[in-house]
Amino acid sequence: MNQVCLWILFVFVSWLPAVALAGHDTTFWKQIRATKFAVPPNESLEKLALELIDLTGNADHILRDECGYEIFATWVYRDHRFNGNQLEQFRKKLLSGMVFQLGRAEDDSVFRRSFSALYMSVLAAEDLQKPFLSADAFNETLATALQCYANEKDLRGYVPKKGWAHATAHVADLLKFLARNPRLSLDDQKRIVVGVSQRCRTVPSVFTWAEDARIAAALLSVVNRKDFNASIFDGWFQGLIAEYKELWKGPNIDTAAYVSVRIQTNVLVYLAAKIDAQKAEEVPKPFRDALSAILAQID
Repeated sequence: MNQVCLWILFVFVSWLPAVALAGHDTTFWKQIRATKFAVPPNESLEKLALELIDLTGNADHILRDECGYEIFATWVYRDHRFNGNQLEQFRKKLLSGMVFQLGRAEDDSVFRRSFSALYMSVLAAEDLQKPFLSADAFNETLATALQCYANEKDLRGYVPKKGWAHATAHVADLLKFLARNPRLSLDDQKRIVVGVSQRCRTVPSVFTWAEDARIAAALLSVVNRKDFNASIFDGWFQGLIAEYKELWKGPNIDTAAYVSVRIQTNVLVYLAAKIDAQKAEEVPKPFRDALSAILAQID
């Protein structure tokens, strides 16, 4: 009888953490959206935000994206509901999520990495309105974003029944806002350009889920800076031309090399289109001319 009681107690205690970690259900979060993102009575806004961050790893796209992201973005960016200390707490939690099982592919761990980056982009956008990032925090966030581009192996866009994975696009969203930050140095700008070019070179197939447009938006944030120096693109442009010429030297085309050139070109075409949509004086003419010359050589 005592052994039976002990077994029941063991099962009960083992069950408690699962209940505690379960948090609120889908109905709860849907209700917040339905009530124009109002905070329910007797709920802690800060605790709810931390719980939303936990939803980044949920395989249910309703919870992760439609509820989690929308509510988090509304409370942080639209409504400015949090102070700097709280936002920093969120940043640290999201930072660990961005590198969660980094290097794995084709499993659900991608959702935590990808949506941690997307949620982090909300914090980066909020910092542009109400600065809270210290120099160290900014540098750490940028370094982690570039680490994700260097080491992310899961390149899926939309996953049937589970929704968007989109790690490449979501990191681009984060870089887009970090690139607008006054703390970004010229060296940081170059690191972003190099990181983007290397990401493009290491993808095994052309982007099909508009990742290239999102990457171009991040590059546009660099190009639009008042302290932009076009020379940071020189290495990429020269390398791309060399890679393009190499394609046609032999009787057979290296298909992986062709894909790499095509991806890079597609991103730069999107960048050129975004630049053309702006006023001419917003981007230095020498850079516009250099970009046009590159694209004219690669067809």
